[in-house]
Amino acid sequence: MTWTVVPNLNEARDQLDQRFPGRDTRSDGSIGDTAHQRYPSSHNPDLTGLPEYRDGDEFNEVRARDFDADLNDPNGIVMEHVVQLWVTLARAGSLWWVRYIIFNGRIWHRRYDFTTRTYTGSNRHTTHCHVNSDFTQAADTVRGTDWRLDQLPPVGRPAPKPVVAFPLPAGYYFGPRERGNQSVSGYYRRRFKGKIDRQWLTAWTRQLVRRGWPAGKGRRYLRRAGSDGLYGPEHQELIKAFQADQGLARDGLLGRLTWDAAYHNPIR
Repeated sequence: MTWTVVPNLNEARDQLDQRFPGRDTRSDGSIGDTAHQRYPSSHNPDLTGLPEYRDGDEFNEVRARDFDADLNDPNGIVMEHVVQLWVTLARAGSLWWVRYIIFNGRIWHRRYDFTTRTYTGSNRHTTHCHVNSDFTQAADTVRGTDWRLDQLPPVGRPAPKPVVAFPLPAGYYFGPRERGNQSVSGYYRRRFKGKIDRQWLTAWTRQLVRRGWPAGKGRRYLRRAGSDGLYGPEHQELIKAFQADQGLARDGLLGRLTWDAAYHNPIR
């Protein structure tokens, strides 16, 4: 039996494609992969799969779509802007067909009036945004939906160049020295891509200064030690503040997402 995605989610995809013609689609998806097929998921068709919700009609429906987080927008719009717009609209009832949205370790669910909650699933949805259609016949069948991408906020100045790629291996981050091998603190002079660890942390801090952040000795952030490249409470405070500004999870650790935000995201 063939399956189909509920129309409103296909319309969201089409409107994203039109608004962001250069967007990456490699993390787009609708039908569940092998991992999804082992547990109830709205990525699974509701007649032939293991769905999160089964409505009992004759249509084999999928009620979820993933959208790649990389919009490649020359004007600086990023997926966080899109997600926050959709959450605001869903909270106001304008996207009444949406049940929940997941992105970057957070979930906004109709059950909780679309307030921001931590997502506890194994996949934090950092490379894509997950949108789930509501479990109603009206949401299953509605057509002509408007996802209001024309209401995206104006962007700020582009991030200063040149772009510096995240220097650490996959799964590594700049963080406290007591957290193990994957936490790079700057205290042990470990080398990555031709530089010692503290040089890389200093380089990222300088990028924040170029973005207008008051960081350095005697300033708002890194007041005591300055940009010495040694991760400590002052670096944690700065990283958390930047993560909050960018809508990222505020863990105080400098991983790939937080690093890239400093070099790619516009200055608001």
